[in-house]
Parts: sequence; C-alpha cells; structure tokens
Amino acid sequence: MPDLLINHLKKHIQLTEAEEQVILSAQVTRKFKRGDFLTKEGEINRYTNFISSGAAKVYYIDQAGQEHIIQLGIKEWWIGDFSSFITQTKGILYTEALSATETASFSYEVLQELYFQVPALERFFRLLTQNAYAAFHKRVLESLSMDAEQRYLAFRESYPEMDRQLSQKDIASYLGMSAEFLSKIKKRIVIKQRGH
Repeated sequence: MPDLLINHLKKHIQLTEAEEQVILSAQVTRKFKRGDFLTKEGEINRYTNFISSGAAKVYYIDQAGQEHIIQLGIKEWWIGDFSSFITQTKGILYTEALSATETASFSYEVLQELYFQVPALERFFRLLTQNAYAAFHKRVLESLSMDAEQRYLAFRESYPEMDRQLSQKDIASYLGMSAEFLSKIKKRIVIKQRGH
C-alpha cells in the first residue's frame, strides 16, 4: 500500500523521487484485527498512523464507563491519540480498529528525523494539524448550535464515505447521541424526502 501514502502526500506537497524513497523506507506497516488497539489510555502514543485499508475510532471512556468517540477514520485518514503523540506523554484515549486495518505508521523519533531529510513533510503535517484544528472547531460549533438531525445531516454531507462504511452505533456516538435516536432521525429524513 505504499503508493497510496505517497499519492496522499502528493495531493498536498511536492516530493522528489528520492524523498519518496526516504519516506517509504521510514514507514512501518502495521496490521490490526477488528477490536485490536492501536493505542490505549495510559500509554504514550508512539506512532502516527495513515490508514491504508480498514477503519478505526478514537475515543475516551468516562467515569460512568460510557464511550465517547472523538474521531473516526477510514482509508486515507490519519488516526491516533494526536495529543499524546505530539507531546509524547501518556494519553487518555483509546484507538481501536473497527475492522481488519492496515496502517503506514511513523514513530515519533523517525518523524522528527524525516522533517530534516524531507522538509516538505513538516509542511504536510502542519497542514494536517491546521485542518484537524479547523474541523474540531467546526464540530464544537455544530454541537453547540445544531439539533441532532442537523448534526447528522452535516456529518453525512462532510463525510459521505464514512456514513456509508461505518456502523450506525459508532456514528451516533461520534455525534453524541444513541444509535436508536440516530435510527429515528434517519427514518424521519427518509419520510421527509419521500414527501418532496
């Protein structure tokens, strides 16, 4: 799957063939079965992970044992406990494979070295972080200003592939509602669309 990673990077930055080879030789292919953890609460997240195939979720568990999904990721998404990775301190999040998942991963130490060898890569990760921050802001504002149906419609419009590929339970958790409530919303949307 290495070409997938390079093609993804080249949508955002320019790379020479030599730089491509440096990146490919530095990445580690990791494979996970459904339910395997890429990171766990209390661990330092050592890798940043590009999903070559499969899907994963990042979540925390509150004191009542309730799961709250922070991020969902499918093919060509980056996934992991970013805060733990960036600071190299113990994380509070879990990253779990939702299906058989393969990642192209870079350890923290290797990535720091790559920034010197391939300066454009540092620009890529700056853009990635900026986009993630903007998406986070958008999500917070949506959760403050939109009702449940509006939040789901905004999610479906922004991430149609995720809406098709991921379970209703995981999407509902990401949107801060129960799967049953999301099911009712979807039925209501279908009825409205038939009415037009």
